[in-house]
Amino acid sequence: MASSAGGYRVAPARLDTAAADLEQRTGTLKTAQAALAGETVPAAAFGQVSASNAASATFTKTVKDLSGKLDGHVTKATVIHKGLTAAAGGYRRADVQVAASYRSLMPEEPLPKAGNPAGIGGAGDTGRWAAAIAENRTKVGDALTSERDRLLALQTGGGNADDIAASQRRIALYEDILANDRQILRFDPSGNGRIAELVGRIEPGTRNVGLFVPGVNTSFDNFQSYADLGKSLVAADATGRTAMVVWADGVFPQNVVTEGPAAHYAQTMAPDLKAFGDELRGQIDGHAGPGVMVTAVGHSYGGATVGLAEQLGLRADQVLHVESAGMGHGIWGPDDLPLSQAGVQRYSMTAPFDPIVVAQGNAGLVEWLGAGHGADPDRFPGVVELETGRDANGDLQWGLDSHSGVLKPGSDSWNNIYGVITGGAVTQEGFTGGSLREMVVEGSGRGL
Repeated sequence: MASSAGGYRVAPARLDTAAADLEQRTGTLKTAQAALAGETVPAAAFGQVSASNAASATFTKTVKDLSGKLDGHVTKATVIHKGLTAAAGGYRRADVQVAASYRSLMPEEPLPKAGNPAGIGGAGDTGRWAAAIAENRTKVGDALTSERDRLLALQTGGGNADDIAASQRRIALYEDILANDRQILRFDPSGNGRIAELVGRIEPGTRNVGLFVPGVNTSFDNFQSYADLGKSLVAADATGRTAMVVWADGVFPQNVVTEGPAAHYAQTMAPDLKAFGDELRGQIDGHAGPGVMVTAVGHSYGGATVGLAEQLGLRADQVLHVESAGMGHGIWGPDDLPLSQAGVQRYSMTAPFDPIVVAQGNAGLVEWLGAGHGADPDRFPGVVELETGRDANGDLQWGLDSHSGVLKPGSDSWNNIYGVITGGAVTQEGFTGGSLREMVVEGSGRGL
C-alpha cells in the first residue's frame, strides 16, 4: 500500500490473507490436475470406425497437455504462496530486528539489584498483584501445614509410595516458595493444583515480559521445573530488564493419550488466560510504562491453549509455539483470528520426530468429535520457524526426549526462546550438520 510520504507501507496481515487465498485456489487446481492426469478414454468410446484410434489419441494428447499446463500453474502458485508467506514473516521479523538494533546502540546500565520501589511489590505498592502475593503467601503457609499433616497420615497409615512421594514434592514446593519470598499471583492447592508465578520484576526499565504456559501433566508435581525455566531466562539478562510469568492456573490434561487430544481443557483455560493477559498488560502499564514487549510462550498442550486465547484477543506482541500441539482447536488460518491479532509476530519450533507431530494439523472428523488442536504451527502463514538444534552437550535434539529437552538451558532451542523474548538473535530452521545419521534424522523430521 502506498503511503502519503511517497513510499510504501507493508501490511503483513494482508500478505497472510493473500497467501491463504492462493493456497485455497492452488488446492482447487491440484484437484483438477489430478483428475485430468488420470483421465483415459478407450478408442471404442468414439465408435467402431476407422478414425476411432486417431480420435482417442488426439483426446488423450489434449488432456495430457491440459494436465501439464495445470501442473505448471500449480507449481507457479505454490512458489508465489511460499514467497508471500516468507515475505510476511520477513517484514515482521525485520521490525523486531530493527527495534533490537536501535536498543543495541544505547547500552543500558543494569537495574539496581534490589529492584525499583515503583515495581510490583516494591515499597508502598498497594496494587492488585502486591495484595495477591501477600494473600497467597498466607495460603501457601496454610497449605504447607495441611500437607505436612497429610504426609504424616500417609506415612503412619501405610499409604501408597507414589502418594507419599507426591506429598513430599508438594511440601518441597511450598517450603521453597516461603523461604525465597516467591511472587505467587495465583494459588489453589485443590486437585492437581493451580498456580501462577512472577519471576523477576516488572518495574520502570523492564523491557521484556514472557508469559509461559505449559502442557499435559502440569501439576504441583512438576511446576518447579517450569519455574526454573523462568528463572534461567530472567537470570540470563544481566541488565535485569526481563521478567517471566509462569502460568499454570488451569486444569490441565494429565494423560497424553486419553486426555491430550481433547480440546475442552484448552477451551476452558483460554478465557482465563486471556483475562490474565489483560491483567498482566495493566500491571506492566502501571509499573513499567510503555515500550515493553510481551511474548506468550506455549509448550506442548500450552500452545493450543495460547492459540485459543489469541482467538479471544490475548494481548501479546509475540507468540512462540514450542513443541506445540497446534494453533488451537478450529484455528486453521489467519482469518480464524480476530483483527486484534493481525500485528502479532509468531514463531514456532518442533524437534524432529517429537511425537507431538501426531497431534499437529489434525482435521476433519477428529475436530468434529471435539478433539484436535488446529493447524500445525510450523506451517501456519506468517510463522517464523526456528531451529531446535542441539542440547547443551552438543547432541542433536530429536525424538521423545526432545519434547521437554528443548526447554533446558544451554540448548540451541533455549537460546532461541531467550532470543525471541528479548528481541535478540534467533536461529531459523536449517540443518545443523554433523553425522550422516543426524542429517537423516533432521531431514526425515521435516518431511523431506
